[in-house]
Amino acid sequence: MELQEKIQILSGAAKYDVSCASCGVSRFAAQGLGSTVSAGICHSWSDDGRCVSLLKVLLTNYCIYDCAYCVNRRSNDVPRAAFTPEELIDLTIQFYKRNYIEGLFLSSGVVQSPDHTMERLICVAQTLRERRHYHGYIHLKVIPGSSA
Repeated sequence: MELQEKIQILSGAAKYDVSCASCGVSRFAAQGLGSTVSAGICHSWSDDGRCVSLLKVLLTNYCIYDCAYCVNRRSNDVPRAAFTPEELIDLTIQFYKRNYIEGLFLSSGVVQSPDHTMERLICVAQTLRERRHYHGYIHLKVIPGSSA
């Protein structure tokens, strides 16, 4: 699967996570100055009132659970995709260097187990911080049922 297709699927699946008011919203039908990028870039506000751009994606929308309220539930017939941790790390760094984003909002469907999934999310954050020296904002969702 191409990276662009993964971004579209996994950012689309992440938009249901309440936090960013303008996720996936285009300001104008036409492309051009002032229009927003719909695939994964959302805007949130800091405590001091600044607008910040975040890459809001899921690591994967595959899930072992079948929660009736969730668009990513196992029984829902939706396109599925998954990033490897390294793909997501590289994507975050590339977007940050191009000044598309100021931070990462990361969540995931549950694969194998809550602990396995949480370990993969932590791997992304830890690698960004410690090996890639990324000092931008990271909002990491805790997977319910994972160990402390």
